[in-house]
Amino acid sequence: MSVDRQWIEDWLVARIAGAQRIIPEQVDVGESFVANGLSSRASVALIGDLSRALGVTLPETLSWEYPTIAALAEHVAGIGGSPHDD
Repeated sequence: MSVDRQWIEDWLVARIAGAQRIIPEQVDVGESFVANGLSSRASVALIGDLSRALGVTLPETLSWEYPTIAALAEHVAGIGGSPHDD
């Protein structure tokens, strides 16, 4: 089952906003994870959390291969999986 790109994007924005203690509207989906305030370690952790939320295995390097929220959401939506409630 394919996961909606918008769901993934919203999930990522919410997690980044929470980690940065900002409102989601301040997170720019077109900017890099670094520009949105995430360190390399935080990006790897975020991919791990997303992987668990979707119930799929995602490579830890995805935030380097797809360095923006929009690009990562588009890629992951094509992989599939279904979100689990946190």
